[in-house]
Amino acid sequence: MAKLQEVFAPVQTWFERLSDRERRMVSIAGAAVLVFVLFAVVMTFTNSASGYRKRTEEKLTKLQEVNTLAASFREAQANRQSVEQQLRSSNVQLISYIEDKATLAGLQVPNMTPKGEVGIGDGKIVESAVELTFTDVDLRKLTDFLQTVESGPGVVKVKLLRIEPRPASDTLTAWTTVATYRMKP
Repeated sequence: MAKLQEVFAPVQTWFERLSDRERRMVSIAGAAVLVFVLFAVVMTFTNSASGYRKRTEEKLTKLQEVNTLAASFREAQANRQSVEQQLRSSNVQLISYIEDKATLAGLQVPNMTPKGEVGIGDGKIVESAVELTFTDVDLRKLTDFLQTVESGPGVVKVKLLRIEPRPASDTLTAWTTVATYRMKP
């Protein structure tokens, strides 16, 4: 406290030598400088706090995005593993499978051309396909057949379907390619 009084002693003697009017002016100027310094300090702290809040909100938003992406990644990973499991367990003998489904739908397959096995994608998946031709087939029987083919065991899909109507007999001529997929051992 004594050192503080020593520092302010010259200022105090200078202030006492001033007239009343000068003292008021110096006091008002000092108060204005003090208010300005306080305002500057408060604004600096406010801006700093606002910056911290903004950065925290941005980080929380990014964290929420990461959580959302992680959840969608886990879901996609589970879907991929499910499909891989279906492909591993798929062992459909396509020609006999198609003949069975055609018989159940009340159809006869006059022309069935098997395609060779083809690796697709990165070669880990093997596709076996059969081209079918139906002549003078009823639309309902054809749609029933195609639905039962795709709803069977393993991964069996209708890849191609081309239809030509025969208006004279209310029937169709249909060409279709049915494929089954499995994982390479």
